[in-house]
Amino acid sequence: MTSIIAVYRRWPTAEDCLTHLEQVRWGDSPECPYCRSGKVSKHVEKGQRSRWQCSLCKKSFSVTVGTLFHNSHIDLQRWFLLISLMFSAKKGLSAMQAARDLEMRRPTVWSMMHRIRAAMTDDGKLLSGLVEMDEAYIGGKPRKSNNKDDDPKGGDTSKRGRGTDKIPVVGAIERGGRVKARKVDKHEMTADDMERYVRAMIDTRSSVLTTDEYTGYNNLNNIVAHRRISHSAGYSRRDLFSGQFGMIHTNTIEGFWAIMKRAVYGQFHHVSKKYMHLYLNELTFRFNNRDKNGFEEMLCHAIKP
Repeated sequence: MTSIIAVYRRWPTAEDCLTHLEQVRWGDSPECPYCRSGKVSKHVEKGQRSRWQCSLCKKSFSVTVGTLFHNSHIDLQRWFLLISLMFSAKKGLSAMQAARDLEMRRPTVWSMMHRIRAAMTDDGKLLSGLVEMDEAYIGGKPRKSNNKDDDPKGGDTSKRGRGTDKIPVVGAIERGGRVKARKVDKHEMTADDMERYVRAMIDTRSSVLTTDEYTGYNNLNNIVAHRRISHSAGYSRRDLFSGQFGMIHTNTIEGFWAIMKRAVYGQFHHVSKKYMHLYLNELTFRFNNRDKNGFEEMLCHAIKP
C-alpha cells in the first residue's frame, strides 16, 4: 500500500507524477495515443507541463490523453493522493473527508472519486474453488415524516431484507480469495436469474458453491456442485465432505457484506441506485487487491483508454 507520505516522498511535484505515469503507460517506448506511432519526441512548452510531439500526425499530447486524468485541471499529485486515501480506507472514504484532506471543493472531489471508481474494473476472471454466494440489501430506513398522515400505509419501514425497498446486491466470494458483486433489480431474484448470475461470476466446472436456503438457489445443483446452510439451525456445520471441501457456511461473504454496509452507513451515508455499481467497483477492487500494491494496480487501470 502506498501512503500519502510515500506519495509526497516519491513524487514531490506534478512533473514527477507525470514522469512516473509515462513509465507505467509506455515504459521505454512512448507512442502517440492518436495514431499509435512510435515516432514521437518530447518537448517542453513554456509555462506548461511536459508534452510530446508526434512526427506522423503532427499532434502534441500528454501521457494523460485517453486516461481517467484526461481533460482534468487537477494536478496529478492530488489525483495520486486521492487514490492513496481511497485505498487506505478499508471501509470507504467520504467525499467530504477527502475534500478536507486535500483542501478542495467537495463536488470536485466527488467527481474525481467517481472517475476513479469507474476505472476500478474487474479482471473478468471467474471465481473458482470453494465459493460462497449470497445477496444483501443496501440502504437505510426511509426518513420519518413530520406529518403522521404521510406515514406509509400497510407497510413497515423497519422491514429487513427482501421485504424492503433497499437496493439488492448479489455477490460471490472465494474463501481466502477474490469477490464479485453486482447490483440487481428487486424483481430479478428468481431461480433463473440466480443461475445466470452464477454462470457470470463462477467457473461452475471447478467450483463448489455454498449458499443459504433462499429458494432462488434451488436449481443450482443442475450447473454446479452446490451445498446449503440453514441459518435457522446454525451458521456453520460439517458434513461427509467437509474434510475435502471445508465447513459449510457463508461467513466469508457475510464478512464482505459487513465491510460494504459499514462503508455505506458510516462513510457514504447515502448511495443512489444510479451510482451503486461504482461504489461496488471500489469496494470489490480494494478487497481483491488487499494483499497487493493496490496503488500501482490502480494506475494500470487508470491509463487504459
